[in-house]
Amino acid sequence: MSRIARSATVLAWISLSLLPLSVIATRWNVLHFRYGLLMYLLAALLGLLVIVMAALFTRRQQSDASRKALSQASLLSLPAIGIFTFSIFSAGDAPMIHNVTTAPDNPPEFIKAPSQRGADANPLKYTPELAKIQRQAYPELQTLTTELSAREAHQLALAVSRQMGWEIYYDDPAQGHIEAVATTRWFGFKDDIVIRINAGSEPTQIDLRSVSRVGQGDMGANARRIQAFIEYFREIE
Repeated sequence: MSRIARSATVLAWISLSLLPLSVIATRWNVLHFRYGLLMYLLAALLGLLVIVMAALFTRRQQSDASRKALSQASLLSLPAIGIFTFSIFSAGDAPMIHNVTTAPDNPPEFIKAPSQRGADANPLKYTPELAKIQRQAYPELQTLTTELSAREAHQLALAVSRQMGWEIYYDDPAQGHIEAVATTRWFGFKDDIVIRINAGSEPTQIDLRSVSRVGQGDMGANARRIQAFIEYFREIE
């Protein structure tokens, strides 16, 4: 086997190994999340390098074993490239924000979340600058209205939250206030959610806000989460 084929094989295995290691290290707080994401990026870059090596050198190999090794290395590199590419396309043109709400003019306020978040967590303040960016990026996020009573809406909001896998850590039916945390599937990032049920409105109004604890941009995750809640609520009310 040629040196190029051996190098590509080693790099492909490193790429394949870094993919789960980046997730495990981040999810279980073995490494700071930034290092975990760097490992994730490195896995994709190494995979891309292997593909380039295979494209450039496969036909130049004199032995079938070397050509086969380069082909196998290419296959081993595909998971890292594929998953990374999927995550980028899923983000689309999402802006670099991590604080999203259905009510930019009067966002729901958190009560319990500050004690749940670490000292290094993102601030919870929702600024006019954020509101401007959000309106341009997510005009579809609007206050949810329902003909249910405030009490019924509160109970259904709790049920939907739990069904979506959120962990409820604050619930005040009298005030129509719910707070929860959602954990992302891959890296285990935690995002705090507040739900406000306005009992004084007719029909009943429900507003949500979702804020990432870490990271500057959420790749659209908070907006998708809120939209999924709204769609699920409407489906079963």
